[in-house]
Amino acid sequence: MVVLLGLITPSASARRFEVRRHPRLRAMAHVFVNAALPGMGLLPVDEEELPADGKQYELKLAHPGGEMIDVVYRVGDTYVPEALDKLSNFLRDSHNQEVTKFDPRTFDVLHTMLAKVGKSASVINILSAYRTQETNDALRASGTTNAAEHSQHIEAKAIDLRLPGVSAATLRDAALSLGAGGVGYYPRGQFIHVDVGPVRQWTFAPHAARKHSRRHRRA
Repeated sequence: MVVLLGLITPSASARRFEVRRHPRLRAMAHVFVNAALPGMGLLPVDEEELPADGKQYELKLAHPGGEMIDVVYRVGDTYVPEALDKLSNFLRDSHNQEVTKFDPRTFDVLHTMLAKVGKSASVINILSAYRTQETNDALRASGTTNAAEHSQHIEAKAIDLRLPGVSAATLRDAALSLGAGGVGYYPRGQFIHVDVGPVRQWTFAPHAARKHSRRHRRA
């Protein structure tokens, strides 16, 4: 939906009126590809139940250290168990290497988000995925992050990520358009958080908040 701001026709003696778009409207100006989030997939009992054909859902992920994975995790309406295991292992807790099964709906969100921005074949840079309770508690105690006490990372339902060549603001808007869970925007670090927990959104910009607070005190 396009929102038009009111226009004022000035008189000859009036000052020139300049119409400016609200920053939020500028951020939402990106035109996304028409891609819909698929329905919840099926988990087969064994590999023989995988469909012989159907749409293939592929993901390419990379860790900062160079480790990469490229898998087809879903064919049609059916998830590929072996691929899900590989993804869960790849998205392990980076602090203690503990592995748990990731919620496959998270992969559907990633895949559709890439399609939305026209980057289906691109590699997603993973910053954080599964966290054990111990790791999450340590991050909270460090004061260096805004890790939530009941983080979706602990449930293996959340990923922090960047996509080379696409701004974090654009990725945020693509994720928000899916209405599939939580979306966090981190402008300073230029990354976003996506999860398949309750639908909600937030922006974490601590330095901007402090700067605003100082201006307020001076005023």
